[in-house]
Amino acid sequence: MQLQGRVVVVTGGASGLGASLTRAFADVGSHVVVADRDAAAALDLVTELREQGRAATKCRCDVTDEDDLSRLVSVADGLGGVHVLVNNAGGWGGSPEQYPDAPAEDWSAVLDLNLRAPMRLLQLALAGMRARGEGAVVNVASSAGIESSAYGSPPYAVAKAGLVRLTTSLAGLTDEGIRVSCVVPGWIGLPRAYAEWAAMAPDERERGPDLVPPELVADEVVRLVREDTAAGTVVELLDGSHRRVVQPDR
Repeated sequence: MQLQGRVVVVTGGASGLGASLTRAFADVGSHVVVADRDAAAALDLVTELREQGRAATKCRCDVTDEDDLSRLVSVADGLGGVHVLVNNAGGWGGSPEQYPDAPAEDWSAVLDLNLRAPMRLLQLALAGMRARGEGAVVNVASSAGIESSAYGSPPYAVAKAGLVRLTTSLAGLTDEGIRVSCVVPGWIGLPRAYAEWAAMAPDERERGPDLVPPELVADEVVRLVREDTAAGTVVELLDGSHRRVVQPDR
């Protein structure tokens, strides 16, 4: 897909991996809609990009809010429509307890943020993509969704596993010109991760995988869109050195 001038929506796009994704698409000439519940951070990033001559628009959006999702799509439609959707927003949630000890509303909120929200936003963006006969969606999952070991937040792991399967199960949309793909990063090298890594014992650091540079993940997402990668493709970036591509049977 040609990305110059195309409208790219990045959820959670104002900070962390999302900011790297926003910058990567802006660098290739896309008009990026920075969707984030932190309106001030979104404005700061959009201002920075515009000062560099890039095209960007902010949209305050809580992806778990149906009205916010509808407004986000409307903002993108006003710019020409959602050509590319990057479902990046996610997280463990704010509960100090985890499933099965956490209250149902707490772990349900984690599922809503990490799985239901991407599914709903994809659904809302799909009408415009179908009308244009073209579109791309990239879901940002996590190694938590493909591992088989114990994990600190079961709902988060379940949701990220769901994103991987959502991607492969929607491979048939390619018949309508719409490609859904997925990246599965390991532990992303953001400031909090580096702080946690530094606090580990040397033997723990030695046993664990290398942190994944956020720019590496962002570049992979851009590549998945720009190179017309096969629909349903899942790319695992579990450390900073190895890349594994999994394509669904057709």
